[in-house]
Amino acid sequence: KKKVMKKFNGFESHLLEQGLSMVMDSMKNDIQRVESQGKNPLMTEGYVDMIGKETLEKLKSLTKKSK
Repeated sequence: KKKVMKKFNGFESHLLEQGLSMVMDSMKNDIQRVESQGKNPLMTEGYVDMIGKETLEKLKSLTKKSK
């Protein structure tokens, strides 16, 4: 039997969006800190933005449409 994944409601989606935004901000701050020390970070701010955007698109597709 195929298991159907439930979609997120609007509030759940909002919580996840806010959490993602906080994590992305933290990662970008870490990248800036590493760069300010003259070191090379493992990823760029652009990469964090790209992955964050892709994740938000997935989240929207897994969120119930508001009526």
